Amino acid sequence: FVWSGVGKKRPELADGCTFVPRAECDFTPPATGVKSTWLGHAAVLIQYAPLAGQERGLNILFDPVFSDRCGPTQWFGAPRRFTPVPCGATVAEAVDALPPLDIVAISHNHYDHLDIPTLRAIFAKQAATPPALLIPLNTLRLVRGIAPDELVREADWWEEIAVSSDRGDAHFTYTPAQHMTARTAFDMAASLWGGWCVKTKRDGGAQTVWFAGDTGYSAVDTETYEIDESRPVCPAFKEIGSRLGPIDLAFLPIGAYSTRSFLSTVHCAPIDAVRVFKDVNARKAVAIHWGTWDLSNEPISEPPRMLAEARETVGLTQEQFDICALGGSVSV
Repeated sequence: FVWSGVGKKRPELADGCTFVPRAECDFTPPATGVKSTWLGHAAVLIQYAPLAGQERGLNILFDPVFSDRCGPTQWFGAPRRFTPVPCGATVAEAVDALPPLDIVAISHNHYDHLDIPTLRAIFAKQAATPPALLIPLNTLRLVRGIAPDELVREADWWEEIAVSSDRGDAHFTYTPAQHMTARTAFDMAASLWGGWCVKTKRDGGAQTVWFAGDTGYSAVDTETYEIDESRPVCPAFKEIGSRLGPIDLAFLPIGAYSTRSFLSTVHCAPIDAVRVFKDVNARKAVAIHWGTWDLSNEPISEPPRMLAEARETVGLTQEQFDICALGGSVSV
């Protein structure tokens, strides 16, 4: 956050909403398949079609952060949103607007992915019917007392968690990533980081959703966005594709990547994201981790343009991998 905020002047932040398309949130359950809604940055709501005789299906929320600042305090220091939460002006309003949740899954402990006020609001709203809370290894200390102990599950890389409910069953696998964790200067890498793969079997057949969380792809020492086949890349993604693919719907980060020499080890640029798409054997992907907070040096309008160029470089179509409007939905 010090890197992202000190000494920078961003006149375009005042007009941030003009660079990020917006849509009215529609949380109507899908009639078939899976529906995803982008709620800003890495927050994604997944809604499954209802089973026979039910009004709704399984609802899963990844990395909900509805606070204004992604940091330890809401008063100073951490970046403020330049686009609003699409479903409410406050944390409470945003949570109240959500449909009932069955599972909340957290990728890692960074403030832009794990927000205590948002989690407290979710579990306060659903005190009578709390969702399961899936978290990475050694993250329990941060959420203790927020959710009932019996509903909190910590996971190591490749650990599998089965969640059963009358809305349907879901099989989660916590997947590796190239990233790190820290809430303070004294707990760096004390807890795990990664993504979540969700497999379900419905009337229409099996479906696989993969939420990448936050990740880099390789280590780049220059401000380059060209593919260098001689440069080593994170092997986890091909292993994910081999073990868990094909992926019907993936959520891949495309923002907060410049300066590359500083951030490429932990954040994907669009050219990295399209390579992850191919490595995991994805069929369709939605871009996340952009358009919400000013966390790095690239212009806030750049990631979608760079994604279009990266798609062309590797031979993907816009239908296969694109941005989504803030509050908008994508279905498969």
